[in-house]
Amino acid sequence: MKRVVITGASSGLGAALAHSFYEQGNKILLIGRNEERLKKMAETCGGNWMCTDVANSDTLVDNVLKQFGTFDIWINNAGMAEFDLVTDQSTDVMEETMRINAVAPMLLSRDCARIMKQGDVIVNICSQAAKVPTPKSAVYAGSKAALLQFSNALRLELKPRGIHVMTVNPGPIATPFFDRADKSGTYAESVQGIMLDPKRLADAIVKGSRKRKRDINAPWWMNIGANVYAICPTMFEMLAKRGFEKK
Repeated sequence: MKRVVITGASSGLGAALAHSFYEQGNKILLIGRNEERLKKMAETCGGNWMCTDVANSDTLVDNVLKQFGTFDIWINNAGMAEFDLVTDQSTDVMEETMRINAVAPMLLSRDCARIMKQGDVIVNICSQAAKVPTPKSAVYAGSKAALLQFSNALRLELKPRGIHVMTVNPGPIATPFFDRADKSGTYAESVQGIMLDPKRLADAIVKGSRKRKRDINAPWWMNIGANVYAICPTMFEMLAKRGFEKK
């Protein structure tokens, strides 16, 4: 049995992760901002819960240790976005995006790494947007790219201590994430046919954490596109122009 902490656990992928880890006999601590949802989640997956905003992450790991005790797996899943042109985004939204998607998980990963032991795992939920940025997601892509590269470097730093860092880079997932990210609903509608099932992705993350995989990329074909983009970005942008304009 592993002791698993999940941020952003009140809905979406976080909730799916809670169920998937619970089904494998693990003990769960749910962290999120919606107290009512957390209580319901705790009833269904036998977990403890903590209502807090990861943006205020300075003492979160210490508070978890006091309430939950030590843990084996920490998952930085909380995230947000507002898809818009950079010139139309407010300073508050840009700063909030960077704080929740990049700064908070970096601080939490640091604090976890300080107290974790050999065999423990940090999972950072990044995005395919970290590899292939698109219009109207510049700040979101930048925040996830920062987290991805941070995680890759942290993995190398912690390897000698036997602590593993796994990244997850999903495409669009069928979750409430788009309620805020895509207020018009046009992007969510246009990609509905390729949206990932959160439970299937969560099951893959559970399996990946157990096998200490370097990363999980889904869907597979989108990651192939990301690899092509890394080699031939100009050509890829020309060929994928229609896909880039979905937002």
